[in-house]
Amino acid sequence: MDFEDKMTTGGSSTAFPYIPRRSQIRIMKAVFEAATQKRHLILESPTGSGKTVSVLSALLESRGDRKILYLTRTNSQQKQVMKELRMISGRMPVFGIAVQGRNNSCLLAREDEEMSSGTPEELSSYCSFLKERTKSENEGCSYYYGLMKSDPVSMEGWMRRRLPDAEELAAECTGMHICPYELSKSMLSEADVVTAPYIYFFDPFIRRRLLEWMGVPIERVIVVLDEAHNLPDYLREIESVKYSVRAAKGMSREAEEYGDPEVTAGMGITDLSETVQSIMVRMASDFVLDDDGLVPEMEFETSMMEELKISSRGFATVIGVLTTQGEFVRDMKLKNGRLPRSYIRSFGDFLRFWIDTEPQHYVKLVNGGENPSLEAYCMDPSLAALPLLDTFSSIHMSGTMGSLDDYRTLLGLPEETIAVSVPSDFPPENRRIVYVDDVTTRYETISRDAGMIASISGRIVDICSAAKRSSIVFLPSYNLLESLLSLGIERRLGTTVLVERKGMGQSELMESVEKFKSRRGSVFLSVMGGRISEGLDFPDETLEMVVIVGIPYPKPTAKQRALVNYYDILYRKGWDFAVRNPAVRRLIQASGRMIRSETDRGIAVVLDKRLANFREVGAERVDSAAEAVRSFFSGGGGDGRINK
Repeated sequence: MDFEDKMTTGGSSTAFPYIPRRSQIRIMKAVFEAATQKRHLILESPTGSGKTVSVLSALLESRGDRKILYLTRTNSQQKQVMKELRMISGRMPVFGIAVQGRNNSCLLAREDEEMSSGTPEELSSYCSFLKERTKSENEGCSYYYGLMKSDPVSMEGWMRRRLPDAEELAAECTGMHICPYELSKSMLSEADVVTAPYIYFFDPFIRRRLLEWMGVPIERVIVVLDEAHNLPDYLREIESVKYSVRAAKGMSREAEEYGDPEVTAGMGITDLSETVQSIMVRMASDFVLDDDGLVPEMEFETSMMEELKISSRGFATVIGVLTTQGEFVRDMKLKNGRLPRSYIRSFGDFLRFWIDTEPQHYVKLVNGGENPSLEAYCMDPSLAALPLLDTFSSIHMSGTMGSLDDYRTLLGLPEETIAVSVPSDFPPENRRIVYVDDVTTRYETISRDAGMIASISGRIVDICSAAKRSSIVFLPSYNLLESLLSLGIERRLGTTVLVERKGMGQSELMESVEKFKSRRGSVFLSVMGGRISEGLDFPDETLEMVVIVGIPYPKPTAKQRALVNYYDILYRKGWDFAVRNPAVRRLIQASGRMIRSETDRGIAVVLDKRLANFREVGAERVDSAAEAVRSFFSGGGGDGRINK
């Protein structure tokens, strides 16, 4: 009898703590198969289907002597993992630990702005320095001293009983004046499940340390990747390298404080800093269109050689001086009890990377704005995904994966990877998606038709007035949002209106979110791809309608065009990989925000005729969006004018 047969013939899962739905049985069966056959799994199942508890339960029943590393993007996802482990612990013994980076969990870093922005390597060096000097509460790190004096047996017992999330552990440790980061680290070898941010696995430096602390080789680790649709973009970013004008100014400050050796005849580091800043500002002026621009081949290197009066071989000498002086700066800062950061060393590392970058996988860009920068951007996420192939198994899960085969290709997963899409158990009539075909946010149309923005504003007002339900309006850009605000849309909506503004602080945003949730019938004006569109829960009647203005294509930057070209060359699917698939995911994700349980009901309205090209979204064309909304909430089946 296999896993599904056992669950459907009166048997039960040892670990699963609820009465399973059909979709959850299918999820557990797929995970069980992957984890017992040493295979990778791509799993798509809608938000609210209970993926987290299903995956954890199946893995805990099938893992053998292996350990589970559950990777997340956000703290709220980590909280959910620990919440479900507590439920599972009522059925079987399980020990799980939630860990975060030092800049989040180190109590000293919470008190020090420079520390909170430190890289993993910088914080690791600084932490080791302080621990070596910890002799009393007043020497080294007082929180580490508190841990040294605590009762490890008592602390482990509390963690096993409570299974705290990272914030709960930090709160407990703050009260006891002990280090939550070092406490978690000391317990990792005992844990069955470790939940951590993505960076813990995909940064080589941190991954080596984590596996040491867990006491397990990578071949005995099962990796779970939550919200895996984000993974390709994340991996591209983590493999990319950037250096800015602001960082170059840091070189000058370090040279003034720690010495200014010559990098080449007659030119010190201070001179080099000014030269680099000048070149970057000039390149931004010459090549940036809107946000960024492609850097012509050898443009930066040639400019540097001309200014420094060196040949291409002279770069090795320059990099050598920067590395040596940078290490000296880091050592001196550390001896003085400061974070061992060196902008001089960082530029040496960047210069080496920029010169040695393989053009078949990277594109070189210059970014504009107040702080121009150079960037070697990685277009191939499979480079950073390679360590996944060394694990026993990996589970890639998301509610909005899109094309499972395209995802497998992007990450370079094996052909035998299992791919499963599990439909929702929720009543299909509880959610409806409609669109109108006489509106578009296509740039060329809006730029020619001054009345289109006014028309969009009127449509939003009509739709929200027809529903009078808690609604989020997702707009394609902050520019369009500001245009709607200038037309007085807040006043015309006639209800409480919250706005996600550009550059809004996290605390201010969350305050607005809570205000929105507490006032039924309010409207939240947001931007597609912003913080509201992903990662926040709106349960029950806190969200009943979503209005999506336009098709959420990625912005057509130089970086985006390079991605299209890259995947066209490799697979002849550049548009699909880099433009269409991300747009589909965003549409499905935004339209699914309202449905979190069997009883939730909601309608999504898309204002763009181009949705006719996205049949996988499952939308219906209507003549009147306002009438369709009114009919949906009055219990009617439609407006009588629907065409599929």
